[in-house]
Amino acid sequence: MNAAAGAALFLILFLAAHTAKFIRLYLVLMEEKRLPILQTLGLYARTTFVNLLIPFKLGEFYRIFEVFLFTGSGKVGVSCVAVDRFFDTAALLAIILPFELLFVGRLSLFPLLLFVGLIILLFLYLSFQPSYRYLNRYFICRKRSQRALGALKALDLANDWFQYVRRLVSGRSPLILLSSFFGWGMEFLALKVFAGLFGEIFGIYEFNQYINSIFLSGDSMVEKPYSLVALVIVGAAALFFTLLWVVRRLSKFPKVKQEQ
Repeated sequence: MNAAAGAALFLILFLAAHTAKFIRLYLVLMEEKRLPILQTLGLYARTTFVNLLIPFKLGEFYRIFEVFLFTGSGKVGVSCVAVDRFFDTAALLAIILPFELLFVGRLSLFPLLLFVGLIILLFLYLSFQPSYRYLNRYFICRKRSQRALGALKALDLANDWFQYVRRLVSGRSPLILLSSFFGWGMEFLALKVFAGLFGEIFGIYEFNQYINSIFLSGDSMVEKPYSLVALVIVGAAALFFTLLWVVRRLSKFPKVKQEQ
């Protein structure tokens, strides 16, 4: 494969990976009544650009802010980003953990921490409703203090958030998870082609190194050049969709008639 064909294939696979990740975010945000596709594309591109720019995935805080501006709700911002991250991480760990256990013989620190975090979140989600019913009945029947009233208000707030998160994933969780697996699969192939352009071999072992290097716990030959190329592509997409949205907004304003 010559360099031009390899670069074209890399671009196709890269766009396929991010299309899958955009679909996942769109599926999560579908709970909102109004979801303009162009504005959502701009939101995804801008927040992905910031995520690529800032290490440790701290750009997710910016994504929460963007979704808050997009929907006007802090609860929606936090919940949507948390659900998106949960399914993305679950798909990634389903690939990485079996490989590390079977072929490396040990678990790296950050995948292990992510796995523990997912298990805790899943446990909290599955145990919330019975715990809520028990505590709600306990405070209503046995307590009459101001603290009990405050606890009931806190429980109701937590239940409100829980019900919203359940609506986000209800009926859509298989599609959200499938888009996550497809996105990581396409990214692996994009990385493989990218490394091949420089005459390097890239397999599941190198992919594992790449994932760990994202969290600064490993060394990967392709991580820095790939991230730089991704920044350029995603940054250009963010600028394009944002400008296109602005142009379309301006075109809707009534034109001022010139006086004769």
